[in-house]
Amino acid sequence: MNMNEHVKKNDKIAVSASDGKTLEGYQIKGTAEYVTEGPVVGTFKKLVEDMFKGAATAKGALIITPEKVIVTTPGADNKKEL
Repeated sequence: MNMNEHVKKNDKIAVSASDGKTLEGYQIKGTAEYVTEGPVVGTFKKLVEDMFKGAATAKGALIITPEKVIVTTPGADNKKEL
């Protein structure tokens, strides 16, 4: 199943990011849309080609519309919604 088929079947997504040194982290939950043309894709394709000096290309972009942001940093605010 390719990215477009997967997102059409289930557009819910969760993405987590954290700083390995401070352990500050967040999880973003929302919906996703996979696009293969338009200004966002053009910008992303150029960014990928420049970053990898032509060794990699992008077929499209995943656009995430956030619905919730949750703190994943250990401590009192862990699991708190922002």
